[in-house]
Order: sequence, then structure tokens, then C-alpha cells
Amino acid sequence: MQGPLDGVKILDLTIYQNGPWATVMLSDMGADVIKVEDPINGDPGRGLTPMGRAGRRVPTYFESMNRNKRSITLNLKSEEGRELFYDLAKKSDVIIQNFRVGVVDRLKVDYETIRKLNPRIIYASVSGLGSLGPDAEQGVFDILGQARGGLMELLSISDPELSYRASGGLADQTGAITAAYGVMLALFNRERTGKGQHVEVSQLSGQLMLQALALNGYLMNNEMPLPRPRATNYNPLFNIYRCKDDRWIALGGIQPDRYWPAVCSVLGIEELREDPRFLEVRTRGEHAGELIPILDKIFASKSRAEWIKLLRAEDVLCGPVQRYDDIPNDPQVIANDLLVNLEHPTAGPITQVGLPVRLSGTPGNPRSTAPEFGAHTEEVLQELGISWDRIAQLRDHGAI
Repeated sequence: MQGPLDGVKILDLTIYQNGPWATVMLSDMGADVIKVEDPINGDPGRGLTPMGRAGRRVPTYFESMNRNKRSITLNLKSEEGRELFYDLAKKSDVIIQNFRVGVVDRLKVDYETIRKLNPRIIYASVSGLGSLGPDAEQGVFDILGQARGGLMELLSISDPELSYRASGGLADQTGAITAAYGVMLALFNRERTGKGQHVEVSQLSGQLMLQALALNGYLMNNEMPLPRPRATNYNPLFNIYRCKDDRWIALGGIQPDRYWPAVCSVLGIEELREDPRFLEVRTRGEHAGELIPILDKIFASKSRAEWIKLLRAEDVLCGPVQRYDDIPNDPQVIANDLLVNLEHPTAGPITQVGLPVRLSGTPGNPRSTAPEFGAHTEEVLQELGISWDRIAQLRDHGAI
């Protein structure tokens, strides 16, 4: 299927996650992403193995971060390897890299060098903490990003001690999404002006963007986000409850006074509807520690599916607290094609997260699994017009 980025060529110098996911997003929409890897070590993400239960061992990390791409090996420390990169850059639309600040300058593949060869290039630099400031050259992995950006504190605000609970590379993922957003803005501007530019994003900037509502509350009014311990949540109708089948239900009553009468009716607690302790949002908040145990006991009397059916019949906003094993069977996930099936060369059929955006005319699609190390080196070099004999020489010289 045609994607909105069909015909866009991207040179991907990124490793691990804070960068590679950006190019996955762009490749899903049709971009031809050429993953440039060091001939000896490649992307370190290739060496990360699954840590889950035994069984089929699909390399989850690398597969997730590199689908659709073509892999070539180039030694950017060698003159011949660098010249090959320059030749590719002349015919590319985007370069994206997430080395530590200063590395691309030393390799002579920085923006100022490349723009002289291709003034239309969009050059995206994805760093940990930004290109300026005393810590600009510091390396940052996900746990450090969540810690510095405030997310770790936010997610632990009700807990007696801090914990790194949002695993899965949430800070890295947000930085990569921010990078894809920046690249798209630059491509759009180039369509208008014909000019390329340097795009700079960081894991830190993505973390602040992710928390804009909560952080702005502090910046503007010195207000910290409210802790929401379940047992004393100030709004009992914006809370979670365990049901008879040990599954949890979430109530979304952000306008609690609107939903309180219907909740009382469905739960069979009409006598509490006019109780002075629970009459309005303020008093319910003050007496939340009394009301929530009552609701706990009632929700424990029926299954989650029963409660969702009864509450939705009265237009009370609610939904399931899902586990990962629920998601593949979620009718909304299925109906909206939010997961994608791909054929892995050794593992067979695999399922991954699909596209978050639906475009009616140019939908794009995830089309292939992550590439084998250097699998497309000869193919890409031949597209540059390089002969087989020259490719053999370059390999002998350690350039590829």
C-alpha cells in the first residue's frame, strides 16, 4: 500500500531505541530507511535478548525498533567508508543520528559537513539531554531519562519510595516519537521552501512534553500533581476496583456529580445518594476513605463484564484494566487494526504493535521484519552504481 512518505530516503545512524523507533514510524509510512551499522559491532540493540519466559525467543528489542529497514555496514572511521556515506547522503532526504553530542563532528558526518553536499537534507540529531549545557555530552538511557525528566517521581508520587516502574523504554520511546514529529515538520517546510535544516530533539525534551499538563501546573501555579492512592482517592468515581473474577474495572467519572446518581442506582446504594457525606464532589472527597470500602465490597459481588454492561447501560464511563494478554483479543484493537502480523524468517508469524494513525488515502503499513546484519549492503551500493569488483575491494579494505 502506498504511504505518504513513499519516495523519501532516510539514512539511519541510530542505535538502541531513542532514535530507531523514530525511523520505524517513518518507515511504516513508506520511507525507505537504510540502517547504517558499524561493520564490526553493528547496532548494540542486536545483542539484547528477550528476558521473558522460555519458549520461542524472537529478538524482541531489535525486531521492535527496526522493522521495514534495510541494513548496510559502513566504517565511518575510514576514508572510503565516509566517502560512501557522502554519496548516499547526496541522494537522501533525511539523516537521523543519536550518537553522543560531538561524535558525528569527529566522524565528519555532522550537519554542517553534509549540508554542503546536499542543501536539501533534513538532518535530525537525537540526544539524551540536548546539544547545549554542561551535561550535553552525557550518555542517557531510559532509567536516567525518566529520572531527570521527572516522570519517575510523578509515577511514584503516591508510593512510600521511588521505583522505576515504567519499564519498556518509555523515555526512549517518547524521545523517538518527538524526533519523528520534528522530521515531519522539516519535510513539510522543505516542500514549501526547498530548504533543508537541522532538527534537534532530546530524550529530556520529550519527557517534558509528555508531562506538559502536570508540569505546567507546577510552573504556572506551583501546584504538584495530586497523589491518587486507590484507597483514599479524592474522587472515588475516578478510580479502580477489583471485581468478583479478580479483574479490575476503571471508572472515568471526571464529572463525578453528573455520574453519582447513576452509580448509586446501578450499585444498589440509593440510600447513599443524598447522604450528606457523599452528596457532592467536595464531601465525597473528604469522606473518600469511607466510601471506597463500600464500593469495594459491592464491586466484588459481580464480574467485571457484568459491571461494565450495567454501568454502560446508564452511560457511566468505565472500562477494563487490561493485562497484556487481554490486548490481542480486545475488540477495539482488532476492529481498528492496531496490531500487525509479520512473517519472521526464522520464527515464523509474529505480531507487533501497528500504526497509531489512520490515513484514508495513503495509509502506509509495516511490511517487513528487522533486517539481518548488513543484509542490504551490496544492494544499496549497487544502487549507487558501484560494481561488484569495487564492492569486493571495499570489503577487503574494511570500509564496509
